[in-house]
Amino acid sequence: MNANFIPQLARIGALAPSADNSQPVRLRWNGQELSLHYAERHAGGGVFDADSHATLMAVGAVLENLDMALAANGVAADWRMGQDGGQPYATLALPRLPARFSAPDGPLLRHTNRLAFRATPLPADLVSQLGLGDDGALRLLVERGQRKRLVRLVRLCSEARFCNHALHDWLFDSLRHTPQQVARGDGLDVDSLGLPPGGRQMLRFISHWPRMAMLNRVGAYKLLALSEVKLIAAAPGLLCVSGGGDRASIIDAGRRMTRAWTALNLQGIAAQPYYVVTDQLNRRRDGTLAAGFDGKMAAVERELAELLGLDRGSMLHMVLRVGYPADPPLRSRRLPLEAVFEDAGAA
Repeated sequence: MNANFIPQLARIGALAPSADNSQPVRLRWNGQELSLHYAERHAGGGVFDADSHATLMAVGAVLENLDMALAANGVAADWRMGQDGGQPYATLALPRLPARFSAPDGPLLRHTNRLAFRATPLPADLVSQLGLGDDGALRLLVERGQRKRLVRLVRLCSEARFCNHALHDWLFDSLRHTPQQVARGDGLDVDSLGLPPGGRQMLRFISHWPRMAMLNRVGAYKLLALSEVKLIAAAPGLLCVSGGGDRASIIDAGRRMTRAWTALNLQGIAAQPYYVVTDQLNRRRDGTLAAGFDGKMAAVERELAELLGLDRGSMLHMVLRVGYPADPPLRSRRLPLEAVFEDAGAA
């Protein structure tokens, strides 16, 4: 038996994507079972709690990475999923482990590219080419009119987000400006954002919420939203992940997103997630929208359902901006293994 198998497996799981690289989960091994738990690591923990949509997407992403690693080692994964609102999210019995661990390429190569993409068109049947199925849960928009409609919805939702105090604090708490901050292994390295000249200074200027709120009174949120959609407006493709809105379906959507994202990167296609539409529509439902945006978000929800052909009970889970990279990105770091993995069986 390989004593290092489980730590190496956990390291692959920890490479999964999460909202602003918040890494809100922790793996625990008791000598027989591996379990996945919530870990509150962010000062703005009330924004995405243990059963929030963003956290459940991250849970699905971790499970998908773990399954890729287990499959690469010939191990079948039969997860026992937890009850709604309960912990752990999932548990897997692993009574016998292979003698050695083989790391799969996919999770190691998957990454976020926040830089500009080339204008090279993507094949309309890319989803089926990648072997990702044809169940309607993944839809690639390549036609200009459809992409333009979705970009407009992203812009409207970005306007609402820039007026939300809690989300403002979450974002700026996530940014890492100095080498010492980056070395922590979580959050967003400002150097990875592809900011224009003066972008760092602008971020620091608007990081103070009272100042941002004052600027919003003269329309700053509209200008910031326009700036935010420049790259997605130029993208040759927008991959939409949709599905049911219950807990199990959201976790499955996190799996599906990660599977698609990994497949794209393995083919040399870059991807960047845009969560703002899903987030703002969720906030409309739970009453945490910025004041004055309810009517606009209701209209966004209606148009989105029409654009994507969403059935009643279905929702958009994520948009990925996809295209061929113009430049290699600076890749996000991860927390040290001891922060995300507990080996209780080693005691």
